[in-house]
Amino acid sequence: MPSRFFIRFSLSALRYRKQRLLLAFGALAVAAALATVMFGIYASVAQRIRDEFQSYGANLVAVAVNGGTVPLTLVDAAKREGAQATPLLVTSAHIGDQPVAVAGVVSPSSYWHVQGSSAIEPGKCLAGETLATELKLTLNGSVALEGWPCTLAGILSTGGAEDRELIVPFDAAAAISGIHDAASVIEIQAPGERLEAIRAALAAQFPATDIRTVRAVAGTESNVIVKMRAALLLLTLLILVITTLCVTSNFSEMVIDRAKEIGIMKALGGAEQRIAAFFISESATLAVLATVIGYTGGVLGAAIVGREIFGGVFHLQLDWRVLAGVGGVMLLVSTVSTAIATARIWNIQPAVILRGE
Repeated sequence: MPSRFFIRFSLSALRYRKQRLLLAFGALAVAAALATVMFGIYASVAQRIRDEFQSYGANLVAVAVNGGTVPLTLVDAAKREGAQATPLLVTSAHIGDQPVAVAGVVSPSSYWHVQGSSAIEPGKCLAGETLATELKLTLNGSVALEGWPCTLAGILSTGGAEDRELIVPFDAAAAISGIHDAASVIEIQAPGERLEAIRAALAAQFPATDIRTVRAVAGTESNVIVKMRAALLLLTLLILVITTLCVTSNFSEMVIDRAKEIGIMKALGGAEQRIAAFFISESATLAVLATVIGYTGGVLGAAIVGREIFGGVFHLQLDWRVLAGVGGVMLLVSTVSTAIATARIWNIQPAVILRGE
């Protein structure tokens, strides 16, 4: 059959079966948009969840096997492995006659609740709320810390050991304790999928250090990522199944409505495969157009959903891999659903159709 006949066949469908084609196009466009949202979130959900879990603390902790200190070179080693490491040096000093626990940190933790400023700066310190109450320390007041007097910039509350500690810059704690190039504890935030590999690598490099996995954080992070990805995959499959049923129904009705045209083409020698190819070509064209429209709307939807769930700024993320994936899935859905619908073509008898039965 000449290509011009295919064009006339398709234009005839567009003219006389406009409503059914629009329904099929709408189903594919909505599916493409939702698939774009799902694929976009699926691709970034692991990193987004890891970013969220960073606020819950480290998933690895390095402490000395013999109860001493951990070399600061472990921080650089962890960074080379692709992890983030933060040293903590705990010592003791006096404020007047009162002994206090002093913790030296590089930066404040994201889970701290601080009244005042949380900045860790030279000449400034933070006090846990329990310690501040016991010693009657006030914001912006002077703290006569032995060896390192400071101004109280903030009062923090964590519900942990920090509530009884005075928090100072790491270098200040090193000067007070006389300990250099070492820390009491090094907290490590490693990517979830490489957690065990990084732990093993660091343990091999530092045999005198115990590298422990914080199971509560590491296990929860991995479980959440797996469950969210599984949920997104199941939702996407459900959407595609519903779309396939919708497109199949529309093209099945179109085959029935155009039974006379099909019968005439078969009487003129047209093969069933070629006639079915006409319908599949029509649905493929709809799938391509629906992908373009759906992807545009899906990118916007993914940005909105990402901001609402994970917070942060509104960010449109264009990814050709997502576009290619959505396009491939839409072509597969349209081809499979139309192939199912066009199975009726083999049952149409030209003689019966031409008699008007």
